[in-house]
Amino acid sequence: MLEKIKKRCGIAEGINVYNDDISDYIADALEDMKTSGVPPDILKKDTDDPRVLTAVTLYVKAYLGNDRSDTRMYLDLYRKKVFRMTLEGSDLDVE
Repeated sequence: MLEKIKKRCGIAEGINVYNDDISDYIADALEDMKTSGVPPDILKKDTDDPRVLTAVTLYVKAYLGNDRSDTRMYLDLYRKKVFRMTLEGSDLDVE
């Protein structure tokens, strides 16, 4: 997942200076999604689920780097994405 997130954040493969930070943010985002109620089947370890990749990318973009001018925007997008994923685990079918 690390390499996919780096690519989505515009960080070249050979750049490794951010790897530890990004790995920590990935773990933090996955734990946040878990405690927020995203169904476990969506949060499989090293998942390729595009929903999870998008949410994690938004989380990483919010916190990575020194420019914090767009943190709020990315966190808002992250929260909305996580909320939509939590609904996928709800039993919304009414018969």
